[in-house]
Amino acid sequence: MTGEEFVKHLKEEILSDAFNYYFETLPTTIKGTDRYWEKSKQLFHGLNNEQRNQLKVFTQLIMTDTISSIFSKLDNLSSYANQEGFFEVTLNGNVISGDLQETFLMSIEEDNA
Repeated sequence: MTGEEFVKHLKEEILSDAFNYYFETLPTTIKGTDRYWEKSKQLFHGLNNEQRNQLKVFTQLIMTDTISSIFSKLDNLSSYANQEGFFEVTLNGNVISGDLQETFLMSIEEDNA
């Protein structure tokens, strides 16, 4: 797997699969006692369609920014205070980090074009 493939799969898993799961599940009745999930469902049901769409846009923005921030750390574009050393993501002995954030952001731009 290349860095590009890794980015593609992670992007699909989070920005498509997980995103769709949440917004397909919010309108339905589910069993469970997770109070945060129930509060989120209550919030969602209290919104009109325009507000629900804006919530989707905002959620996707948060997911995108979070993924980008993680990739910036893995690519050593930013670091933590007192961080010693550099990250290196490898797969089968091949380094796939270094351009993950750029690859991700370019794919987002392509999606929005």
